[in-house]
Amino acid sequence: MPSKQVMVEAWAPFAEGKNDLFSNILLRKIADKHHKLIAQIVLRWLTQRNIIVVAKSVKPERMAQNLDIFDFKLTHQELAEIETLDTNSSQFFNHADPDMIKWMANREISYDVTFD
Repeated sequence: MPSKQVMVEAWAPFAEGKNDLFSNILLRKIADKHHKLIAQIVLRWLTQRNIIVVAKSVKPERMAQNLDIFDFKLTHQELAEIETLDTNSSQFFNHADPDMIKWMANREISYDVTFD
């Protein structure tokens, strides 16, 4: 655990399937070796690195698949190979863009909450 006790979270671990994630040749090779799905390899890669994962699904079979990642372990070599896929950029927006940061900082969030 980091010294400030802050944990990293992956809120969109599959990046909405961008960059052909689910047909990536390297991930497919590793998935086939472990008899798993590419999504399971991604989730295992994150959890093995102590990253908290928030994987959204409305399908019960996918929810079960997302949890079925603790019966195997990626090797150090596999972890390093997967790390080479990092593009060092956000899949969603540029976090260094001053206009985006200003927009995010000035967002107003309204809550429509009623209590009975």
